[in-house]
Amino acid sequence: MSPKISEGNEILVSSIPFIFLNPRCGDVVAFKKGNKVFIKRIKKVEEDKYYLIGDNDKDSFDSRKFGSVYRKNVIGKVIMIL
Repeated sequence: MSPKISEGNEILVSSIPFIFLNPRCGDVVAFKKGNKVFIKRIKKVEEDKYYLIGDNDKDSFDSRKFGSVYRKNVIGKVIMIL
């Protein structure tokens, strides 16, 4: 899959979609890992943990390297890419 977001894109993230529904497989989300914010696609959901992958399979810093992410670290859903 080719990357959907390129360097220089502006991204609008909202936490509102996750007030009523939990994040699901296929959603593109922003999340905190340490003191940085990343954007990745949800590949797998296990209770309140999410396995996240990047669209650039060959060169992505994602759950294959840092493990799953807890729900509390998910900031919101990407709703627009400019």
